[in-house]
Amino acid sequence: MHAGLIVGIVVLVLVGISVVVVNVTVRRKGYSIPGRTVVRCSQGHLFTTTWIEGGSLHAVRLGPYKRYQRCPVGPHWAVVVPVRDEDLTDEERREAAAHGGPA
Repeated sequence: MHAGLIVGIVVLVLVGISVVVVNVTVRRKGYSIPGRTVVRCSQGHLFTTTWIEGGSLHAVRLGPYKRYQRCPVGPHWAVVVPVRDEDLTDEERREAAAHGGPA
């Protein structure tokens, strides 16, 4: 094997491991990541969006707990953060589900 191929494989494995570690960590903290996640925008609106660590097609990632994306409630562009499941009331869950963001 060529050294470049070996380095590439090692990098891919390390990236994969880091994504799994982040996903497990945020799940343990009470967030429904990865998958359809309830988020709150900087103006306080609740909606759902697909949140997958390691990439995004509809948002600019600002770290593991922040993104800049379009809020479908406003509508406007805003910083959004995931909301822990236990911090939501049933009414807030319904409100977020009614305003699903990008898939």
